[in-house]
Amino acid sequence: MADTTRKLLTKRIVIILICLALFVGAFSGALYFYQSDRTQKSANLLFGDDKEPNRMEVAVTLLGVDPIKGELNFRFASIPEGTYAAKEGRLAKELKFFTGIESGKAEVTLEKNRIPDPVTGSISIAKGKVSDYPFDEHSSDFFLFFSNPKDEKEEVPMALHFYGAIAGYNVDADYIPKTEFESSDSYIGLRVNVSRSVITKSFSIFLMFAMWLIGLVVFIMTMVVALQPRPIEFGMFTLIAGMLFALPAVRNLQPNVPPLGGLSDFLSFFWAESLVAVSLPILFFTWLTRYKKPS
Repeated sequence: MADTTRKLLTKRIVIILICLALFVGAFSGALYFYQSDRTQKSANLLFGDDKEPNRMEVAVTLLGVDPIKGELNFRFASIPEGTYAAKEGRLAKELKFFTGIESGKAEVTLEKNRIPDPVTGSISIAKGKVSDYPFDEHSSDFFLFFSNPKDEKEEVPMALHFYGAIAGYNVDADYIPKTEFESSDSYIGLRVNVSRSVITKSFSIFLMFAMWLIGLVVFIMTMVVALQPRPIEFGMFTLIAGMLFALPAVRNLQPNVPPLGGLSDFLSFFWAESLVAVSLPILFFTWLTRYKKPS
């Protein structure tokens, strides 16, 4: 009796230790994915020559990503340095600043003896399909340069600081390949690449599996009741009807999910919704034909 109790206790301790190890592993994995996601979505990059004493510094901040509208929202803040700077951060000479934004003026005039105002606007996404969610990738190009209206031949050196940290996205930027465009210190062309973060992809895939499981559980339960002489309870109808309207809500839980018709819908939602929708009439038909007159 004592040996049996000791073996049972040992088995329970082993099970508890295994569960604890699995929990610690899962928790550590979650923290690792968070750190990886945090690192990937923060793009703080430098382009141009920041050692040139006489230059224009530009801080390009990615304010938002809207793959559904196909837009990237930016803010361009200019800071004069060296001979381009007067007192208190003002411009020593008038310059024209080309940003290529499409929701406002692509070219703005920065007046002499004034602190340059930030330029805010959007640029269209050139490549990428939002219907590929959550595996969609998008890219867009933009070009920046300054010019002196009084001396068109003057080259204005730039140092560009790119900041891109948007929740749910991985953002990266690099020079446009030289085969397409050759950047210089006075004329910079950048390609911004945006994709869904690891957390977004993982959570979306988890919800896909969840929808599949819900659909399969409801369908298998219905078929078991239909093929075997099991009692049909009224709660089954309410469960299936509730799942029919709950699945769209589960589908919309995916972060920044596009409208209906994306890849994730064809992988899971449409199938799960179909299984649930088919289960309800099958259960009703079974209930209708299994009626027995009271003796």
